[in-house]
Amino acid sequence: MPIIKWAGGKTKLMPFISHHYPHDHSCRWVEPFIGGGAVFLNMFAQNALLADSNPDLINLYRTIQRQKTNFINQVQNLADKTFVEKDYYEMRDRFNKTCISGQPLQRAALFYSLNRLGYNGMCRYNSERIYSVPWGKHTELKLDFNKIDYLSFRLSGIELITAGFEETLAATGEGDQIYCDPPYDKTSKTSFVSYDGKPFSQSEALLNKSNFC
Repeated sequence: MPIIKWAGGKTKLMPFISHHYPHDHSCRWVEPFIGGGAVFLNMFAQNALLADSNPDLINLYRTIQRQKTNFINQVQNLADKTFVEKDYYEMRDRFNKTCISGQPLQRAALFYSLNRLGYNGMCRYNSERIYSVPWGKHTELKLDFNKIDYLSFRLSGIELITAGFEETLAATGEGDQIYCDPPYDKTSKTSFVSYDGKPFSQSEALLNKSNFC
């Protein structure tokens, strides 16, 4: 099971996906849109390339892959309190003032915590790439160490990259098994199509409608 909530997660659809698109373990498993990681976690691939255009998401996974114990300690320190609205927005401000290049561990812990405490597990940024998800009225930061442990184990030896789908697909070759699950095209003014601070492009929408993946 994924450690975070993510729009469009496929946990409930895994019996269908596994049946109709089983993983060939002689192939490298490639996901250009890793998201919450439900499909990867259920395919049991030992050789994989996992990508996403959201640098915070990849930083979270890379941190758990390489610094699981330090990550857990950071999150435990954040979780040692009862949250009110003010606490959430102070945490969000801290997150927006950190940077991946200089504080990857701290930013990963804050990103994970905001996902757990924010409204409906959303991930949203404004046009200046400022994280803007409102408080979800959760007063406790509930941690699932078993999920974090398992994710760290499954990510061992896995390649993680921050990249758009075109760059990811350009890195594939013969013998790769590709699973693409792009966000859908915008169909109304209220459609949510931005997962990394940038609107989902028409080229990505065309990929979604194609038979490439």
